[in-house]
Amino acid sequence: MAQKTFVPQIDVLGLIDNAEIVGVIDLVNHLDMTDAAATKRLHRLHKAGYIEPLGIERGKWVLTNLGDTRLEYLRRMENGKRR
Repeated sequence: MAQKTFVPQIDVLGLIDNAEIVGVIDLVNHLDMTDAAATKRLHRLHKAGYIEPLGIERGKWVLTNLGDTRLEYLRRMENGKRR
């Protein structure tokens, strides 16, 4: 199967929420994203304030409070569509 260049934001934030700490390789392995797509997505999420660098380990990211709020919002929206 070909790797994906796009994965919905809710899936990426959900992975970060579940794993607590992620890097590019985690997005590649768990969401089947390309390296470039994973890197770009993490950069965009950081720029939006949804994730921040772990600090002690280069290339590792954690969810911020804003990111947690965004994930909750996306989950509510997704659940609303299913009704």
